[in-house]
Amino acid sequence: MSFTTNNDHAFDRLKDKDYTNSSSKVLNDLVETSKNLPNDSSEFESIQLSINEIRKRASGLRKDKEAKQIDHTKAHYLLAGSGISVEDVDNSIKSLQSIHIIEHHVPNKQLEGELDNYLRLKKDENIISSIEKLLSTASKDFDSFVSQNLNLDWEQHKDEVRENFGILVKRKNMDSYKSGSRSVTPAVPKWGGNNNSILDSSSGFRLNVNENYLLRDKFERYAKIIHAFNNARQVRRDFPLVNEIISMLNSSGDSKNRQIMESWYVLRDICTSKVDDVVIRSRLYLEKQFMEYIDDLYKKNPNEGLPTNINKVKSFIDYKLKKSDNTWVLNNLTIVNGIPIWALMFFLLRAGLTQEALEVAYNNKSSFKKVEQSFLVYFKAYITSSDRKLPAEFAAKLHIEYNQHIKSSLDGDPFRLAVYKMIGRCDLSRKNISAVTLSLEDWLWYHFMLIKNDVSDNDPVYERYTLEDFQNIISSYGESRFSNLYLQVLLLSGMYELAVQHAYSISEIDGIHFSIALANSRLLNITCTPINCQPNQIVVMNGIKCEINFAALLGNYIRSFKHSDPRIAAEYLILIGLTDSEEQISICHEAIRELVLETKEFTILLGKINRDGTRIPGVLEERQPLLHLKDEKQFLHKITEQAALRADEDGRVNDSLLLYQLSEEFDVVITIVNDLLGDLLSSTDLDQPLFGIADNPETNYILMADRLMQIYTDNLEISKKVHTKNKETCLLLLRIADARRTYTAQQWQNTLSQIEELDLIPFTNEVEARRQAQNLMSLEKNLVKNIPNLLMMTMTCISKIIQDLNESTFQSITKTQQIESLKKVARNCMVYAGMIQYKMPRETYSSLIRLDIAL
Repeated sequence: MSFTTNNDHAFDRLKDKDYTNSSSKVLNDLVETSKNLPNDSSEFESIQLSINEIRKRASGLRKDKEAKQIDHTKAHYLLAGSGISVEDVDNSIKSLQSIHIIEHHVPNKQLEGELDNYLRLKKDENIISSIEKLLSTASKDFDSFVSQNLNLDWEQHKDEVRENFGILVKRKNMDSYKSGSRSVTPAVPKWGGNNNSILDSSSGFRLNVNENYLLRDKFERYAKIIHAFNNARQVRRDFPLVNEIISMLNSSGDSKNRQIMESWYVLRDICTSKVDDVVIRSRLYLEKQFMEYIDDLYKKNPNEGLPTNINKVKSFIDYKLKKSDNTWVLNNLTIVNGIPIWALMFFLLRAGLTQEALEVAYNNKSSFKKVEQSFLVYFKAYITSSDRKLPAEFAAKLHIEYNQHIKSSLDGDPFRLAVYKMIGRCDLSRKNISAVTLSLEDWLWYHFMLIKNDVSDNDPVYERYTLEDFQNIISSYGESRFSNLYLQVLLLSGMYELAVQHAYSISEIDGIHFSIALANSRLLNITCTPINCQPNQIVVMNGIKCEINFAALLGNYIRSFKHSDPRIAAEYLILIGLTDSEEQISICHEAIRELVLETKEFTILLGKINRDGTRIPGVLEERQPLLHLKDEKQFLHKITEQAALRADEDGRVNDSLLLYQLSEEFDVVITIVNDLLGDLLSSTDLDQPLFGIADNPETNYILMADRLMQIYTDNLEISKKVHTKNKETCLLLLRIADARRTYTAQQWQNTLSQIEELDLIPFTNEVEARRQAQNLMSLEKNLVKNIPNLLMMTMTCISKIIQDLNESTFQSITKTQQIESLKKVARNCMVYAGMIQYKMPRETYSSLIRLDIAL
């Protein structure tokens, strides 16, 4: 006990009360003096009294009190030199007792009750202290476990990052399985964690192809085309992907969204064009489209004369630029013989009829003004050039004439101004001439005519106009400026990534197939960054360049049908490697592995192993060339084996077993089965049966191991791929399982015979026991962990047999010899157990000793 704490608290409470001055003075002095008493921090040890001593002293004090013989002698020593009289202290204590601050004398029974309470509380405190200690230990163990695993994860993550940057990382190989460790890191970046899954199902995509009949029907139609597309790719045959989709949409009557349908026509021309340049390709498309429109218009409103291209364009001009009273819409047109010749040349160029435009210019040169006399020279040079570009000397002269006469003409023909601008690319700071662009298509075509692809640093700033400049104009205008033509504008201006994004916002299923068609034509900038794409955010910016997350787009598309239609899902994921880039191929393989693990459709996707050991390929192996895998061996390694590694890492034992089986890693299969079988036999109580009524090879590891050993034994090719030691271990474990089954049936003698045949427990003599004890660690680990159970089974069987013999009434020398022989086996086992006791659970060794004593 420590007096310091109790006294301090009591005196602190006293100081807060308003008592008589004398009492307060006395107690204050006592408090100050008491500070000199020993405490926990002093050099004296605390006073410890036993319960008996406390009871004895309490009894003595009680008797003194009852006799009213209060002896203050000891207090004299306590208060010596303090200047405090004993009488004053006594009066103060009586005063405190009167106000119940200090308790009065308690009866003997009450004191004993308090001691019991003290002991009970002390016991509770000890129990709580023990629990807290156990919790603290468990917490430390858990922290240590987490720390070790986090370190491992960081090491693995570091290796993955190093690999992504092309730094070689020395990896564990399959030998680690032989040594007992199955923690093998995949050789590809792991996208499955940290919200980086390619097949992420938590994103906000709303598309569900099974939502209604119409959507399901459209999905199936698209899926048939993709399947046929992959078939053609596999045999390196051309496939008109866009044409097939257009035919499908037309036949299905899906004309709900005209913008999508028209955009497919644009996409068809873009994808089939042999021209690489965006500007030229789109200009040719617009010219072709305009000519088709003129033809249709001429058929509806035929004019006099032959249906030549010039007459057709004249008919168009009459239709567009003449009023009902036969007057012209514009007042400042140059009319020759009733024909606006500059408008005619402009729209002939608009239709791509350059020779006809040159013909009109020659036929009407006499009507040209003086300032226009040199135009024919420039125009002929422009038309006959291969790149629609004037020679430098002509361009300089044309620019001078344009700036001096054409640009400043107040009543000039707007079509003359437009033609001069186009052939000379003049005054590009003011590009628009609203009077000549009668439609959005005209506006697009006119800008494509002004764009200069080969801009040099020597060109004046006001003469520079590139495709990027035009794309920036379109981006600044946005969807609202172009309304329902925005998707076509994006496609024609070469902004394919934004076109896919916009198409996706209109129709998700069409947007997906837009991306496939563009990726097939190598027109998409595809990012290899493993990001999670969200709706309307499938395009990312890499500097000033747009990139599309093609893998994530396809991964999210199959989200709603990967479980219901895994075959179709596989066909779409194979398209990730469409661009032939190494990064996309690697992502494609990873996506395929994720599909395999998520759907667990191993038979459909990867194939199956027949009872004779032959493997039937699945859908993915049939698409091996499209996965950029050279042969079956590479397929098994890149897809099946890597999926098995991932399943093993995730703790999906049954999945990993099947996948290793499909990847023909038969030795790894037996290694894992041995681990499972060893754990099962060593961790199951001996009185617990190892087989259930509904057990089958998929749920019971014993039956699984037995079936695999039959297959591997019958098939010599497979048997060669399995290490002999692994096969021997598996057979021994299966024999231990048989012994366990006999033991559970209480067939003691048969169990002993089975254990003896295993040759894992010494039955013969002590020399053998010592030898086996010394060679214990040379045994396979799964056999070692089952030694304790085998010893318990042996000793229990011996105990039961001896008990039965002793209880029998039959007496003979044979009976005595049999009992002695059993006890000899028991002694051998105990010698063996004594030598390996620290390699088995303590309770097992204690149980063995009890069984030995009872013999």
